[in-house]
Amino acid sequence: MTAIDAQYGRRTVRWLALGMVGLFAAAVVYINPLAPEPTAPGQRAAAPATHSPGGHGGDGLTDKHDGYALLPVTLPDRRGKALPVAFRVLGPDGLATTEYEPVLSEPLHLYVVREDLSFYQHLHPALAGDTWTAAVDVPDGGVYRLYAEFVPRARAGSGHSTVLGAPFVVAGDTSYAPIPPPAPRVKVAGYTVEREEGAADGVAGRPRVVRFRVLDAGGAPVTALEPYLGAYAHASVFESTTQSLAHLHPTMPASERAAPGDGVLTFHTQFPQRGRYRLFLQFKAAGTVHLAPFTVVAA
Repeated sequence: MTAIDAQYGRRTVRWLALGMVGLFAAAVVYINPLAPEPTAPGQRAAAPATHSPGGHGGDGLTDKHDGYALLPVTLPDRRGKALPVAFRVLGPDGLATTEYEPVLSEPLHLYVVREDLSFYQHLHPALAGDTWTAAVDVPDGGVYRLYAEFVPRARAGSGHSTVLGAPFVVAGDTSYAPIPPPAPRVKVAGYTVEREEGAADGVAGRPRVVRFRVLDAGGAPVTALEPYLGAYAHASVFESTTQSLAHLHPTMPASERAAPGDGVLTFHTQFPQRGRYRLFLQFKAAGTVHLAPFTVVAA
């Protein structure tokens, strides 16, 4: 058994609420030493410092990047369905950013994952005044991270979105699941999604094209895929040890092509480093968005 397998092996952990809250607070102070100082009502917050750990747009492992900062207002502290989340995005001037350019048809995308990558949720929050709000599901105790992806209006035309992240901890019994090994196909709600490369390893550090084929219950290609977020599929990728976020970009938006007659979804990607990745592919068929998770090893 490898160290990674041991780390993510099935085990039960009881989180001690007071201890974890204290540990979490300490971790936030350590990870985010540049967090804005509290301000009086109506007072301008200090401008967030520029921080660039994850490439052009960030990887979601920090709450500050390229002059922008994620300021949580409400984070889940218990398990349950449709729990409230609220946050602000501060700009280089220290004020809340309220004007955005659409990214894949939405002004902001919110992702929530658990640290073992056994849970993934993709949401589109609502902006009320200067605060983004959403309702997220928390199926189990443990450590979670939320990611906000957006393009500020002031950065329109930059060619990349900004990704900020913040962790939160939910106390209680936690059952961790090991990351599944790479598989050539995944079944979901009567469909089969095949990775065209099978279970072959990816190549780290090189741009490449990846393809997935959607088949119906009878094994025939699905020719009636429906547009989702301006394309015929959406995919996000998380590295297994750090949970850094990367994206697969569709080769062509839905507005420029008909639904693929062969059921094949094609993306550009680049795995930034060697390791295991959890890839979450979303596609829409018969009016419903489906999620097909894959494990990919980049060598």
